[in-house]
Amino acid sequence: MVALLSGVNPRPSGGHASQQEVEAIKRILLERLGLERPLVVRQPLGQDGLRKAQQVYQEMLAQVRANQSAAETRTAVHLLRPKLTRVAEGPPGRLKAPGELHGHFYSLEFPRTASLHQNLIVLRAELRLFKEALSRSDVSRSNSTRVNIYKMVDGERVAPKPLASYVLSRTSLTLDLRDPVAHWMASPDQRLLLGLEFSTDVSPSLATTTTAEGTETLPLEVATRERVRVRRARQLGEECGKGEGKCCLRSLKVSFEDIGWSDWVVAPSSYSMKFCEGSCPQNYKPASIHAQIKYRLHSLSGETPAPCCVPAAYEPMVVMHYGSEGKLVTQLFQDMIVTRCHCA
Repeated sequence: MVALLSGVNPRPSGGHASQQEVEAIKRILLERLGLERPLVVRQPLGQDGLRKAQQVYQEMLAQVRANQSAAETRTAVHLLRPKLTRVAEGPPGRLKAPGELHGHFYSLEFPRTASLHQNLIVLRAELRLFKEALSRSDVSRSNSTRVNIYKMVDGERVAPKPLASYVLSRTSLTLDLRDPVAHWMASPDQRLLLGLEFSTDVSPSLATTTTAEGTETLPLEVATRERVRVRRARQLGEECGKGEGKCCLRSLKVSFEDIGWSDWVVAPSSYSMKFCEGSCPQNYKPASIHAQIKYRLHSLSGETPAPCCVPAAYEPMVVMHYGSEGKLVTQLFQDMIVTRCHCA
């Protein structure tokens, strides 16, 4: 006989699922797999073949989970205006040779904002240097200009630390600052001070903006990625407790071996079906403002239906089974396992 394995009763009253319900689940699963009836495997894989199949299945499952984790990230683009100051005497702590002039050194000051916290991953940090492509008169005879990037020590007259050096062509408009910005954002420092030293005078071409305070700034675009904490069903208290009766998640685990499918379903060994069940009192897990209005109208006249407990999120399921031609088939289903419920 078909047996159901579940650590949670599928009904509030504690009753078990009926044979009719099990047959309904089997029919739906067959439909989702594109089959009319369970398959009869005439040439099953041997133990070695099954081990390889299981390995392939685990690799695909790991990839699906990795893709799911990647989807649980949030990307953003921050537009910053670091303060730009021309330093006529050149880098602090550097001795000038007799007659040497430093007219092409600038300091950049980046203040930390609330949105730039330490948990962000910096994908890109581009400082727009020039309004438009440099003309031939702006650069050296080699048709290019060099820019040296320094890390400056806040509040100290010590020599800055060289970070990088780039040759800018006439068409270069931006400067890659990803590394220094990423190191700064991962630290607790409230300010980042950088120095830019150009081999030629590019001041007329800089894409500066003057603020109301008279401070010159350059636009810096920072693209970041943040891992979003997705609270799972049990952490949210989604799983139904005894006698609560409110909208919650109930589980029913169907073993493929117990329903006689283990000879053609290779993996997984069972299907953990979950469904949403329970009442939707006022302001309890509302899916939207619409759901709140719906409840209010229902409580006034009863003509408007009350909000229903329905799935709010799913997780994917990978099934490996024999196909109609006797070969192994792997299928991915995005909406077979409910992970969260709400009232809509």
